[in-house]
Amino acid sequence: MRPLLIAVMAVNLAACGGVSDFRNGVPSAKQVALKLPEAASSGLSGVGTRRDGLEGETAEFYKLTRATTVLVNGGTALILETVARITSYPATTVGNDSATWGPYTDALSPDTWKLTVTRTADADTYEYRLEGKGKAEADSAYRIVLSGTHHHAGDNLGNGTFLIDWDEAAQLPEHADLVGTANITYSRPTLSSDIDIEVAFNQIYSADKNQRVDAHYNYHSTNAAGGNFQFDVYQDFVGGSGIEHAKMRSRWQQDGAGRTDARMTDGDVTGELTANECWDSSFLSRYLNYSWDTSQNYGTETTCAFTVAEYSTL
Repeated sequence: MRPLLIAVMAVNLAACGGVSDFRNGVPSAKQVALKLPEAASSGLSGVGTRRDGLEGETAEFYKLTRATTVLVNGGTALILETVARITSYPATTVGNDSATWGPYTDALSPDTWKLTVTRTADADTYEYRLEGKGKAEADSAYRIVLSGTHHHAGDNLGNGTFLIDWDEAAQLPEHADLVGTANITYSRPTLSSDIDIEVAFNQIYSADKNQRVDAHYNYHSTNAAGGNFQFDVYQDFVGGSGIEHAKMRSRWQQDGAGRTDARMTDGDVTGELTANECWDSSFLSRYLNYSWDTSQNYGTETTCAFTVAEYSTL
């Protein structure tokens, strides 16, 4: 998102104001990151093109789950890291209950940006918004491209929700090609708490479908005990000319051993198909079950870290 990155170069270095608690009013990228146990190498080569699974190789569904977390994290981290860099500078104005960074216009940009953080009646809860407008436009033309509420409970702790609006950003003179919105809800009140993150993409563009689609992700991680991730994805899983729609549930233990259970429809699928794969703590595939092609199946379900299939409830 190039126009947003431009804003991080500086938000008026000569501005008045100093360090304030308002920096705590926005979540960090780390706080809303989906984390999956990772192999020594990325193991993501080949993701996006279907190939038959092979026992003893890196599990295909592990790679797909991993690639999906990277995709979701990238979309949210970009804007949150931008906000973090903005707030690393002195605020332009600071009041009793709010602070503002900007307006700022880079010398070579047609866009102007400002960030406002407001403390609510709860001293540890803040509302914030990142706004942009054309450099030559009136202040009434500001468009909110990021807005949310955050309850601060410590470094990378707390809960809240925020909305990224790429449709609004698309009205700026300089903008990315992204469309749609992303609504993110997150919660981790203490270091020992479970982590819950829900992401709803609405009317974003899917290259595979060549149209706007909705996509949902639900992530839960238990402290020092593993986690699970539910999501849906469009991809060619069974070969042919169509794109299948799969709803997946991936679960993993703390050592990395895990399992994915998927239901597939659309594309070249008639009715509903299921796919199941388990991997060991080295992320190597040990069990594979395709309902549509048993010749590819191998392993026994009893060796899985999770021996019973659980499908997505999204």
